[in-house]
Amino acid sequence: MKFFAALASSLLISMSVSAADVGTPAPAFTVDALKNATAAKINLADYKGKVVYVDFWASWCGPCKRSFPKLEELRTKYKSKGFEVIAINMDEDLANANEFLKKIPVTFPVGTDPKGTIAQTYRVQGLPTAYIIDRQGAIGHVITGFNEKTELDTIEAAATKLLGN
Repeated sequence: MKFFAALASSLLISMSVSAADVGTPAPAFTVDALKNATAAKINLADYKGKVVYVDFWASWCGPCKRSFPKLEELRTKYKSKGFEVIAINMDEDLANANEFLKKIPVTFPVGTDPKGTIAQTYRVQGLPTAYIIDRQGAIGHVITGFNEKTELDTIEAAATKLLGN
């Protein structure tokens, strides 16, 4: 929760900065890997040339629990076309994140940002929030929240558009 207090104060400062707007380059990041990464760190630059769905989430977030299985399905469906999901956990206590991942296992890379540093750079205002990054590294779409009936269609449409399908 410290993240959201810090975020509220930083929003006043960063509102004029367009670090995470559609059409701008996605801010670079490297996070410690929690699960499913090929190394101890997850670096966005390693996914250049792919369409990447960067999802900020927390274990206590109800919509996050509903979104993970759907993101897993989309990743499976479009991975061969260059689609990847990177989930960035916001829990301060990693035990909570690990428990969540035991209950809702996924194969996509999961990293951790317990201090909210990357989330602040991306100007995350609520969870889940996701950024779909195009093959050139620009933000192509921003999605806040998750509702299976509407956001899933929006996510798939935005991803397939950026994939060129």
